[in-house]
Amino acid sequence: MTIFLAIIAGLGLGYILERGDFCFHSTLRGLFTAPRRLDLFRAYLVTLLVAAPLILLMRRVGWIDPWIPPFAWQANLLGGLVFGVGMVIAATCVTGMFYKLGHGMIGVLAAMGMWALGDILTYMGPLAPLRDALTRHVITVNGEAATVLNLGGAWGAAALIVFAMAALVFLWKSPRGSRAPLWGWLLLGGATGLFTAFAWLLAKAGGANYTYGTSYVPTAVLQWALNPDSVRGAGNAWIPVALVSIVPGAWFAARRSGTWWRRGEDWRRLAQLAAGGFLMGVGAAIAGGCNLGHGLVGVPLLSLGSITSVLAMILGVFLAHRVSLLLRRAPAVASAASPVASR
Repeated sequence: MTIFLAIIAGLGLGYILERGDFCFHSTLRGLFTAPRRLDLFRAYLVTLLVAAPLILLMRRVGWIDPWIPPFAWQANLLGGLVFGVGMVIAATCVTGMFYKLGHGMIGVLAAMGMWALGDILTYMGPLAPLRDALTRHVITVNGEAATVLNLGGAWGAAALIVFAMAALVFLWKSPRGSRAPLWGWLLLGGATGLFTAFAWLLAKAGGANYTYGTSYVPTAVLQWALNPDSVRGAGNAWIPVALVSIVPGAWFAARRSGTWWRRGEDWRRLAQLAAGGFLMGVGAAIAGGCNLGHGLVGVPLLSLGSITSVLAMILGVFLAHRVSLLLRRAPAVASAASPVASR
């Protein structure tokens, strides 16, 4: 039953991500491009506005009892920053690697391999002491993971109301241009919010206390391969199975909508995917989550660890984007400054 429900959760998410080309790299980088590309950011805001209240309601009535990502601010900041830089280098996010593989981008296998290596080296290899040091000090509230509500109290609730109202005003004034054949931001955000909230019920029925994520998955798979008895419990299979199931879900969506395009990449692009994938693996392992585990799952849970990680990702994307612009302009500036040869 656990495997079956996890497959449903992955298939559904993969279908939605592909139909809207919902990549977190594009979502955040669009904030800083000229002109700004905000449709995916709008979709993300809609996702939060839909998912967060539903998840809070399900927790209140006792339908779900989720694990809340911890607030280890040092790890969240550094890990999120590294992850954001990795997204810009790879021009994709971890979730994007899986759904883009489903729509035919074979080159993301290079990013997947290096993402897995980065994860393993950070949890079990030479980077483990750094991760352990950064995650040693966790801020809790009465023994529970810190959230906006249990740490901020009335002020936290007020901040959420202000954020929601500002987001609604922004979305109301936003244009609703067509993205055909892709879903528009309103449909994409609404579908993502509803399905990620529904996925909690699937996870609960499947014996899992978290819906989606990528951090620690490669390490857990390696540990299981080395010693199958080291990983027990039905819930432990949930996230890996749901994650892998994103690929066929995206494949079905791509075939159905006409966005299927099987293609490879040149060596330079493969190198970028590999380097960015490695940084995302390291960053997610340090932060305890990626754009999926923190951005689409932890933030709707109002986890301060997830919120801090996502804010750090935004900073990482901004810094890497600025550096990329400077590197592109450097040859043109050098060429303009060089003397013209005369005869």
